[in-house]
Amino acid sequence: MPESRVRVGTVMTWTSEGASSALLQIRVAEADDQRLLDETLVGDGVREEEGPTGGLGTRPVRIHAEDGPIALRYAAGVLVDGAARVCPRDDQPLPGPEDLAFDLLPWTLPSRYCPSDALGPTAEATFGELPRTRSLIPAVADWVRESITYQPGASDHLTMADQTLLARQGVCRDMAHLAVSFLRALEIPARVVAAYAPRLEPPDFHALLEAHDGTAWRIIDVTGLAPVETLVRIATGRDAADVAWASSSGPLQLDDVEVTAVEEPAFAEGAAAP
Repeated sequence: MPESRVRVGTVMTWTSEGASSALLQIRVAEADDQRLLDETLVGDGVREEEGPTGGLGTRPVRIHAEDGPIALRYAAGVLVDGAARVCPRDDQPLPGPEDLAFDLLPWTLPSRYCPSDALGPTAEATFGELPRTRSLIPAVADWVRESITYQPGASDHLTMADQTLLARQGVCRDMAHLAVSFLRALEIPARVVAAYAPRLEPPDFHALLEAHDGTAWRIIDVTGLAPVETLVRIATGRDAADVAWASSSGPLQLDDVEVTAVEEPAFAEGAAAP
């Protein structure tokens, strides 16, 4: 598919009752398959501090506030080339753990929200008879999508993948965590991506699965709610602990968050990007 131009942004408001701060992951990440065209970050009642770019392209920002209502507005235009993100469904063999590059091995290990060691027997019982080919990755995502009901409010920030499996319901982060856990249990490198996602309804920060198929990292929306070809990456990590959009300190009360992600029509119709 041709490149897409996407406009993304968020407006956040808080009430601060004293000296407080928050670390935010809302800015467009540096990545090979997306290019930042323009960007604005405007605070009202806060001091913004832009952090260094992390190893996976994450570009954090920290805000500092005192008493009163505060707000932060972020907007960006992004050129996205997402065709290579799509996970192939073919019979090309997946590498075994003995053949994985060393930098991929950490992505096969358990993490806070993805207890792949505990879910190992379930992963083996559910997927162990399937061919170890690239089609295994979307097969795991399909199973989670079909077995876990997408239910807003069904979980909280402490919910782990094994709890999602037992509850059989959750939101995007829960479904991504479960798929990541299964894949790691099968010794396939997997991680979580936070993104702006055009066509997601209602608009929100979205969590997705990213797995390495021996050739490249591929992204799958386990919920099936948004196309991965046009998503805009914000952060990448082991699980939600790494990609959370906000971590606050002090007497800071979140009042409202509005997220937008819109593919510009001229590019959605296939016109060439400038």
